[in-house]
Amino acid sequence: APELVPQEREEDDARMNEGLVARAFRYGWFPLVVCGSVGIAYSAIASGTRPEAIAGLVPLVLIPISLGLEFVFPETPRWRIDGREAFADVLHMFLSNSLPMALLQAVFFGSVVALSSATSGALGFGLWPRAWPLWAQAGLVVLVAEFLNYWIHRGYHESRLWPLHAVHHCSPRMYFLLSARKHPLQSLLTYGGRLLPLWFLGAPADALAIYTVLISSNSYLQHTNLRMTTGPLGWVLATPELHRRHHSRRIEEHNSNYGDSLILWDRLFGTYRAPRPARPLHVRLGLPAIEVPQTYWQHFVLPFAWRRIHAERGVDTRTTAAP
Repeated sequence: APELVPQEREEDDARMNEGLVARAFRYGWFPLVVCGSVGIAYSAIASGTRPEAIAGLVPLVLIPISLGLEFVFPETPRWRIDGREAFADVLHMFLSNSLPMALLQAVFFGSVVALSSATSGALGFGLWPRAWPLWAQAGLVVLVAEFLNYWIHRGYHESRLWPLHAVHHCSPRMYFLLSARKHPLQSLLTYGGRLLPLWFLGAPADALAIYTVLISSNSYLQHTNLRMTTGPLGWVLATPELHRRHHSRRIEEHNSNYGDSLILWDRLFGTYRAPRPARPLHVRLGLPAIEVPQTYWQHFVLPFAWRRIHAERGVDTRTTAAP
């Protein structure tokens, strides 16, 4: 057998000498955070708390907690935080997420709601089941949003839009801030493709906020450098173990497990791939043929310089994504 490098030896020692607290964390952290976040959000909104306040609370709480825990229970030392990359992803939080979302709401929300109202008036009935209890409306939002997002995400991977989405995949590590990394144009397309239909259908802000809490808490955990085993939750949810395979350099692996929060649509449409043992992924994350400097500007220009970067390295771009 090949000799283990020091990092691999450290990873194996951590697993073999795992104490009770580390084991409890490995099995309990994911369900605690996801179920706890959604449960608290549901209770707060049902009690009258403003939905936008609840939706914005998750990153404020999870980011500092994740930062500390990644030093205590890391999946691998290879993925430990890099300051330069983290600074770029902090910029992504605001410039590639908050700003496109605010722009989308300012430009489209009022007109889409007006169109929805006019359509409901013409049909003589509402497009959304507002008589349902909040938990049922939130569940419907999750199913509809995840269905839309599945096809949007799959479209990025299996079309000429891949260079735009490749910004999210260009990191050589999984860590908590990676969940915020998106090209701003992708954010406009993704948020628009997911939210405009829900706004048109009349989904209420309370149910949308609960979905936002679910997707935010799950996304932060999907990308963290934390040792987690999620077991049967992977039958329904897009867990960290499944999403790590999605970030593999191998095309046949990263073109799978497209679900943001649910893995159900992947199972239904044949793109589900079971988790792989962790170690092979520790050195196989990122883009298939190139390495990208981890700055916000390099992330921003990547889609526009895609062909040139590959040509300079003598790589045919047709070999780096699905046809």
